Amino acid sequence: MFFKKGIRRRNILLVVIIICVYLIVSYIHQGRDVGDTKEKIILIEESIRSQVNQGKCKVPTIPYDSPEMMKFMKDEEPIDCGNDVDWVACNVSFCHIKKHIIQQKGGFISCEFTDILRNGDSNYQYGSTTRSTNKYMLQNSDFVRIKCKAADGSKWFGTGIGIRKDVDIVKRHKSVDGYNVIMFGFDSMSRNAFIRKLPKSYNYLTNELKADVLKGYNIIGDGTPQALIPLLTGYTELELPETRKRKFSSNYVNVYPMIWKEYQKAGYVTSFNEDQPKIGTFSYRLKGFDEQPTDHYMRNYYVAIEYELSNYKKFCVGSRPKHQVMFDYTYDFMHKYHNTNPYFLFSFHAELSHDSINLIGLVDDDLENWLKKLNSSSMLNKTLLIFMSDHGNRFMETRNSLNGKLEERLPFFSFIFPESFKRKYSAHYKNFQANVNSLVTPFDVHETLSDFLEIQLYGRNKKSSHARAISLFNKIGDRNCGEAFIEPHWCSCLSWRQLNDTTSEEVIRAANAVIEAINKYTSDYRDICEPLILKEVVWSAKLIPQKNLLNFKTNKDTDGFLADFNADTKVTSEMFQINIITLPSLAIYESSVLYDFINNVFRVKISDISRTNKYGSQASCIYDQNPELRKFCYCKDST
Repeated sequence: MFFKKGIRRRNILLVVIIICVYLIVSYIHQGRDVGDTKEKIILIEESIRSQVNQGKCKVPTIPYDSPEMMKFMKDEEPIDCGNDVDWVACNVSFCHIKKHIIQQKGGFISCEFTDILRNGDSNYQYGSTTRSTNKYMLQNSDFVRIKCKAADGSKWFGTGIGIRKDVDIVKRHKSVDGYNVIMFGFDSMSRNAFIRKLPKSYNYLTNELKADVLKGYNIIGDGTPQALIPLLTGYTELELPETRKRKFSSNYVNVYPMIWKEYQKAGYVTSFNEDQPKIGTFSYRLKGFDEQPTDHYMRNYYVAIEYELSNYKKFCVGSRPKHQVMFDYTYDFMHKYHNTNPYFLFSFHAELSHDSINLIGLVDDDLENWLKKLNSSSMLNKTLLIFMSDHGNRFMETRNSLNGKLEERLPFFSFIFPESFKRKYSAHYKNFQANVNSLVTPFDVHETLSDFLEIQLYGRNKKSSHARAISLFNKIGDRNCGEAFIEPHWCSCLSWRQLNDTTSEEVIRAANAVIEAINKYTSDYRDICEPLILKEVVWSAKLIPQKNLLNFKTNKDTDGFLADFNADTKVTSEMFQINIITLPSLAIYESSVLYDFINNVFRVKISDISRTNKYGSQASCIYDQNPELRKFCYCKDST
């Protein structure tokens, strides 16, 4: 007995020691993270300041049907969900057993409806079960597990989805009988890609619904979080509290000042929906939400159906395509609250467009029909409908072409305003239309969404807390990427001069700066990640400031028609863009590199380095330890 107690004490002591060591190491890393964050912010500010002498933005015009891009286009096989028919259909708040199925199965079907309840962002639990031979009303959850048995002995199971009847939500005090906001997005779609692959939907949006398409909407960072976080909060990820999973004492994403919180305070019903829980915007690298972020939240559904998808055909849930499920859920949400509460909903679909430039074309007919359904139902009469994307395609072969590079930075973004809003707030809408060709960022869209609510509540524009964010209800006018807080690496407006000599000293130094930044980033995992070396420079370019802008001093005459170009503006930095191949991974990286004349150093931010070919299994060893290193780590066991 004494021997066993001694073992227990030693085990407990060992656990305590391990916990203490973990806390100390985590604290040290947390301190390092704070420094890294400050350094990143400083580098970003330096990078943006390097553009202060650049001319105003001229948004590039890129033909959507250029041979350079069209050679990658192809038609995909249609989605086929098979001939089996779901026994149960859910519409808005009711799920009902289909009458023709009852007749086919001998005149009697009994079903069990079990509520699926959220248990954090990655888990669920079952609630109460109700048996019915007719229908079931969703009350405790939007999602329900269904098991049915027919008189002939056959069985069916599936997952129902709708909008639960929630009296507390319907009774919520309304500060404003306002216009609704519906945002629907597709991952990785440039404006040109939308025109190419969704021509029927684009035609209906622009010609029938009179959508205002932003021609100069420019991304400000790499990937979905860096697109959606500024759009939804008005801040960059670096400016917000730490929420990354792997960081000690990080926060849940609930700490973010999401725009839907403003709408919820004004009495709006809210919903946020994404279809790919494994790569969710706020749950892949970040900690996700501990408390449900909106009144209705579709993530629980996708987590719950994950295990049963192997029973269905590709891109299907039962007899329905998965994209149609999101269309229907969005429509049911709108229908549920159409005559009771104003609402704010954001649905974001990624499955078909995230890794393919062609599969999204399969949605065109369904999307056009969905838009027609919205229009004919009169629900758009009081709804601002926003169709958008986060960025253009990032990984396919098109990404290495000039047009592909530009398209990544110019995603699709459109607004469809109700006619009554255009009339009632005609001055604001006139300003909006004047901005469709201007340089616009996610910061500006966030300001516009906030302004849209402010105008209705108080009849005035909300004063922005950031000079970088301009509501589209105010005239933006001419500005450059520095003024819009877009770093050179992401700016589509800049004039780059290609450098033909890829072996020059400055090009090689810039390339080695990228390699050094990558190797430094993976240094803590050197036991499993190989250091990279430069194989070759594929191409390089230099940002050239406009000569007249550098030499401009003041106006010569009273009217400002003549300019004095006698200034001797000192240029203290240059921006390079470089494309390299590394060994042993044969990875292709593209990066912006800032050359500091004063200190004679090349500076690279890790966030400015994009990998333009797939890493595949090269990074398998780092998936669990630090998924942020996937595009940089070449596992030693891959050699």
